[in-house]
Amino acid sequence: MTEICTQVYEEKENLEHAVLENGYEFVESYSNHDIYFSSKSFNEISNMSYKELLDNSIIVRHIKGENCDKKFIVYKKKELDNNGNVINEIKLKVSVDNTKNLIDIFYNLGLTCWCDYVVQNIVYKKGEVELNIQNVNELGNFIEIEEFPSIKDLSNDIKFKTLMDIINSLKINIGTDYSCKKPFMMLKTKIRKNACKNC
Repeated sequence: MTEICTQVYEEKENLEHAVLENGYEFVESYSNHDIYFSSKSFNEISNMSYKELLDNSIIVRHIKGENCDKKFIVYKKKELDNNGNVINEIKLKVSVDNTKNLIDIFYNLGLTCWCDYVVQNIVYKKGEVELNIQNVNELGNFIEIEEFPSIKDLSNDIKFKTLMDIINSLKINIGTDYSCKKPFMMLKTKIRKNACKNC
């Protein structure tokens, strides 16, 4: 699965307006609360690359919407190109019924929680293309898009370029990184805050 995620430097209202102006229609809104755990120590985690960290992490995920309340354990394995873009992702997940107990188990096992955040999602769709407008309190707004059926058999590079072109067609103010790694961004923010406390 290929997807892109880029940071958006627009107010949420302007972003939603641009999406609607381009013919997309509202589908749903929901939140996902993700908590990342690793068997590595925080010092080790602080010095790991994104791919290495994800390869050594497990996620407790709670998705909640108007008609949705799902809980999972998730494992992600990402393939990066030479520029650090995520060009493919394998996602494995198992449904669970109690995330609180699961989190307690992971803490009691001595696992390190290196990211705990909530993403607010608003999904829009035009044809087979779905755009996901996301907000993370500590980071700001993002827009994410995953591959869709008519491009699934293309090469990862071409899929990535196709998704980039779709976001660029919205003509909104976005960053230059089309492969934003929100949990890793949260981790780096946490590391900087801890460093400032020790200054």
